[in-house]
Amino acid sequence: MKHFLGLLIVSIIAFTSCDGRKTQGQALSDSIEKFKKTVNFETNVYIPKNYMEHEVDTIMSNGYRVKIKTYSDMSNAVLLSKIKDTINYQTYYRNFKFDVSVTKNDKEIYNESFDKQKVNKDFKYTDNLVAGSHLYNFDKLAVLKSIQVNDDPTYTNMVLIDIVHAIPETDKYAFHTMYIKENGKSNIVQVDVN
Repeated sequence: MKHFLGLLIVSIIAFTSCDGRKTQGQALSDSIEKFKKTVNFETNVYIPKNYMEHEVDTIMSNGYRVKIKTYSDMSNAVLLSKIKDTINYQTYYRNFKFDVSVTKNDKEIYNESFDKQKVNKDFKYTDNLVAGSHLYNFDKLAVLKSIQVNDDPTYTNMVLIDIVHAIPETDKYAFHTMYIKENGKSNIVQVDVN
């Protein structure tokens, strides 16, 4: 009975001495959660970081000379952002402009410049497409991924240029071929889309 009475007194003292304070671990965890709700950090990344320019000058097997100049549009970019913990990661994917010039027998037959607005019009990237369609949001989010001369020997009286646009951080892309005929007329055909 003495042991029971002693145990009872120690238990009463232990329970009455608890004042409900948080442990250091609980206090730290609560402070971190409160901090996350009140503080926002932002990181901005630009791809490409600086102005970039690339020029290709090709003389094709069918006698055409094709010049393609691509350069980053420093005032037009696609913004994609993700929030992880308290950091807002903002990535700006710069759009590219490109110029295409075609000559045959030292006579220029085609010379066009393309920016985001012209690409949207000529490649039929419009804002009225329904969600889920293949080219949905290409008018806002697609950027130039590649452009190259297609030296297919079966096309003797024209120039073919393959152009790929894609939405960054996704697997969505659109592959087009531009046909430029010997009279300078052009036609853009969608080859593949995902």
